[in-house]
Amino acid sequence: MSLMDWMPLLSTGAGAIIALSGSFLVDLRRERDTRDRDRDLDRWRTCIDFALALGTAHSMLRNAAAGDRAATTRAMSESGAYQERERLLMSGTPELVVAGEDAFHRLVDMQRLIRAGEDVRTDAGHEAYHRFAEKLWTFRMAVRRHFGHRAIDPGTLDRKDWSERNECVYCGAAA
Repeated sequence: MSLMDWMPLLSTGAGAIIALSGSFLVDLRRERDTRDRDRDLDRWRTCIDFALALGTAHSMLRNAAAGDRAATTRAMSESGAYQERERLLMSGTPELVVAGEDAFHRLVDMQRLIRAGEDVRTDAGHEAYHRFAEKLWTFRMAVRRHFGHRAIDPGTLDRKDWSERNECVYCGAAA
């Protein structure tokens, strides 16, 4: 066979290889984009679930009687705070994990105060709440930044800061 007879076959083969390579690269990129999107969606859900679990635990702690260890344990476990914390620790970015841990530990501080016999309506209990509220807002803003949203300034929501002290009826009455 002459060289002329092989040329169309080689050209067709080379074209097929180029086309298949292009298709493979497009599929690879699509798969990577899908994986990134799925990971972001999972991280978004984890952040929301974590914030909701902390809010539920906080509400349950506020309803617990001072010194009621069982109620404070129930508040943290039934709210899902521990489970959601684990999910955040495993899937969150360092910024999200640090902000989440700060909020979680301020909630644990409240739990410890109540376990020790402190009522949430005392100055110490109330101060623990404000530290928790501020850290929960900090976590929310870290989540917003992570997902490409601008953080909200407290003034946007007619607040002086995220601790909620200025809007607090208890703090206003104590002043």
